[in-house]
Amino acid sequence: MVFTGRFILSVGDMVEFRLLGFVELVVDGRTIDLGPSKQRGIMAVLLAEPDRPISTDILVDRVWDDPPETVRHSVYTYVARLRRILRAATGHTETPVQIRRTFGGYRLEVSPDRIDLTEFRRLLASARAMDADHPDRPATLARALDLWRGEPCAGLDSDWARNFRESLRQLRHEVVIERADTGLRSGELKAVSADLRKALMDSPFAEDLHERLLTAYYLDNRSAEALSHYDRMRRAFVAELGVDPGPRLRELHLRLLGRQKPGIPRLVSISTSVAAEVARLPDAMTFRGRDGEIASIRQAFTEDTGHGVRPVLVTGGPGIGKSALAAHVATLLRDRFPDGLLRVDLGGRTSEPAGPTAILARLLRGIGLSDAEIPADPHARAARYRALLAERRILVLLDDAAGAEQIAPLLTVGPRSSALITSRVSLGLNRIHTVVLRELTMAESIEILEADVGAERIRAEEWAASALARCCSGIPLALRAVGARLAARPHWTVAGQLGRMSDEQQRLNEFSYGTFDIRRSMAPTVDRLGPRAAAVFRYLGTTLGPRELFTTATLPGNSGPSGMDALDELVDAHLLSVVEQTDGTRAQYRMLEIHRLYAKQLARAAAAEPLLA
Repeated sequence: MVFTGRFILSVGDMVEFRLLGFVELVVDGRTIDLGPSKQRGIMAVLLAEPDRPISTDILVDRVWDDPPETVRHSVYTYVARLRRILRAATGHTETPVQIRRTFGGYRLEVSPDRIDLTEFRRLLASARAMDADHPDRPATLARALDLWRGEPCAGLDSDWARNFRESLRQLRHEVVIERADTGLRSGELKAVSADLRKALMDSPFAEDLHERLLTAYYLDNRSAEALSHYDRMRRAFVAELGVDPGPRLRELHLRLLGRQKPGIPRLVSISTSVAAEVARLPDAMTFRGRDGEIASIRQAFTEDTGHGVRPVLVTGGPGIGKSALAAHVATLLRDRFPDGLLRVDLGGRTSEPAGPTAILARLLRGIGLSDAEIPADPHARAARYRALLAERRILVLLDDAAGAEQIAPLLTVGPRSSALITSRVSLGLNRIHTVVLRELTMAESIEILEADVGAERIRAEEWAASALARCCSGIPLALRAVGARLAARPHWTVAGQLGRMSDEQQRLNEFSYGTFDIRRSMAPTVDRLGPRAAAVFRYLGTTLGPRELFTTATLPGNSGPSGMDALDELVDAHLLSVVEQTDGTRAQYRMLEIHRLYAKQLARAAAAEPLLA
């Protein structure tokens, strides 16, 4: 075995894929050319999610912002070239790396520990699972940061690559903060100072980095350097941003002047990881529609049941706007919850959602505790969380919950605080006010298109705009994708965009633009279906007509209906809706057009599997 400084690999089997810098393949210390930008983009997409097949459509959407008509042929060509490169570069190793065509798309067969990004995430998860004072935690965080060689996916220039790069930057920023806090507790003050100065070269206006650097200087008896650094920082803020440093930095400056020993920086009402999210919350001028749902949620938060304010759950299908609505409502409730907003992404759409113990740690950091103050015992951690919220008026936004077990320990927030939850599934918990988001009305859909495209363009082609809105099935994510595409091309007509959507097989492509990707939103929901429900979903895609109602579904080869359980599972996943009959006859089911097209695409991919490259 050999330790390379990054991974532990067997001699003769030293293969490393790199995403945390330029997209590279390194074999036995030699960098292998992965080809032109688009070809490396395909490799980056496969490396980013090595545990799941990636469809051709997703590869196109993530690598090409404006794909040509021959793009699918380009994908096949680039994949064939990558296969030859991998075969030549890794064929001599114990486990050659291969790109295989499987159900649902292309899958990269590679050991996860050969990918720097996967190793970074593994090390981070390992460090976060340790107690705050565990002796291995500083070194584990440092090893994770050492994997970075520059801008992630450098050299790739697509909307997906830019957004992926930004999300990784944010994650790295969080790790830098955690490493600094660990070093401050353990007394590694000079190392912390050096790391923070380096980090500030990339993020010169990150107040949380400045705060920790000032603290490190002071604790290391370098008060003069701390005050000098604050003065330079303040002048830079005024010159570049036109503002003074924030109140916490100004307070820390006063404490430094007064020789009062500052503790490890802590937050009062909004956590560092939350601050960026709060800055992106939509305001009343940009959010459109959902007046009835907004009123229902606001009303629920004014009703005291005698045990405090009930939590509110916002649920609905993929792309229906749960997170956007919750974020918007949070801005409207600032007066109701003046002590702040805590937001945490629970990762419900991922293969490994966060556990309640880890979530509690993130929330406690947001409230203001350092890692050393967070109890290791899960029950003690939950009790500390309840105690801190008991006398505060805080709204806790639990975004993308995976299930009831994940969030049950987080809901006891005291009589004055409350929780707003979003989830793709109904959680089945008592004392929760549930709001189910359905498709938008035609008027609301047009309003979204007008906001993105411009009212004049939409009103000039009212008939085409109405038909375009109907194609979007009232799903906000689809409307935003189409609107963003039109906004980026002011010379296009609405009727022209409608014409590009006339072909069912290509229509889903029009619902993916930049960060708005309806297929990416639907995939995690469909992936979680049981085998029978997934089969029924695909079957319905091939047999239903547009907006067709039905009462049962019978799979080929079955003598009778495939079972109400499968249909109920699809209803619970918001992939079907029930149309109640007023005359007492059997209830009927309905599938939104976008869901039908996605199901049909999955069925087509399964049927064509043996014929694909």
